[in-house]
Amino acid sequence: MKPAPVNERRRVACSLLALSAFAPTALRGATHASVAGTVSRWPVLLFIPYAGSDLGFSEAAYRGYLQVRHNGYRMTVVRDADSLGAARILTVIGRHYTAGVRGFILAGAELSAVTATAAAQYPQAYFATLSGTASGPNVVNYCLDCKSLGGALAGDVAASVSKTKTVGFVGGVESVDGTEAQSFRQAVFAKAPDATVLVDWVGNWDDRRRTQQLTVQQIDAGADVLVADANESVIVAAARHPRVRVIGWMADASRRYGNVAASVIIDTSVIFRRFVDGVVAGRFEGGDYPVVDTDNVWKIVWPHG
Repeated sequence: MKPAPVNERRRVACSLLALSAFAPTALRGATHASVAGTVSRWPVLLFIPYAGSDLGFSEAAYRGYLQVRHNGYRMTVVRDADSLGAARILTVIGRHYTAGVRGFILAGAELSAVTATAAAQYPQAYFATLSGTASGPNVVNYCLDCKSLGGALAGDVAASVSKTKTVGFVGGVESVDGTEAQSFRQAVFAKAPDATVLVDWVGNWDDRRRTQQLTVQQIDAGADVLVADANESVIVAAARHPRVRVIGWMADASRRYGNVAASVIIDTSVIFRRFVDGVVAGRFEGGDYPVVDTDNVWKIVWPHG
């Protein structure tokens, strides 16, 4: 089984510029009629980029899937969608459409084009993307990162937990998560004006050695709380320093690591329920929707026990 990529943050935020002009309130676009049945009877097919155990975007999507299944929603997942290619994804969608599925969710900006193609091919179906930019009256794009909500939550945690008042953000790619780092910095200073905030960028998502070097560099500079934006190597490197705590990013890292102060997660089950509930109730509207704080999608999760 191939190893999952270290991080998928780029999949969430790479469509940020294209979505930055969204209205911050209701969904825009065409409204479809309600469908027969209830949420427990209306089937939905979800595509996620990787296996769902990456402590990143795919894991956040997969955990949302598990939650809505637990809540009685009829959802099926296709994992490792990145390895399928557009033609095979369209074949899978076509097969499920023939079997009666009319709801499709594709997670990741890189699935935007295939989503638009499928939506045009199946105008009686309903489509949603997570951080995508697909077009079509039967498509809604949920922008998870348009408001830099995660950085603000991480900043609140860091300022509250830090004893040295020196905190760090070990980021992957600045062009993707630069606004999150800035939001993090602002939130820390709002709670601790005399704090020191260190921000460093690996330059990609997969360089574990560089990630660990920057982690140690920030710890040596006095940081006792670090955000693991780049990849989980931040958590691994920090574990060698008992006084240092780490903030997980997108998925609950405390499930696997004991040095996690808290995790700032994306609760994708909120998005999945919104999509399905809207269609079943006849309230679906195609268009673009930037997730805001009152949606309660970005959340702080504290370690259990």
